Amino acid sequence: MIDILNLALPYFGLIFIGYACGKAKGLPESGLAWMNFFLLYVSLPALLFGIMSKTPFAELNNPPFLIATTLGTVIAFFLAMVA
Repeated sequence: MIDILNLALPYFGLIFIGYACGKAKGLPESGLAWMNFFLLYVSLPALLFGIMSKTPFAELNNPPFLIATTLGTVIAFFLAMVA
């Protein structure tokens, strides 16, 4: 359970920081747009790379996991395109 918490906490921490900054008074829309850009295109990819670089390749090369995540991504993509 602690492994799941250690994996998910940084993501939800970044989401919470973005939410808290968005609710703060005096932050213009342009500031929120730049924060959104920074979190999506700089912080989260760096976090993902850091976590994946520490994970042994044998754990990453798990065919059922790869099939499930790829299938989930494809389904979500097509649902987003239809909606």
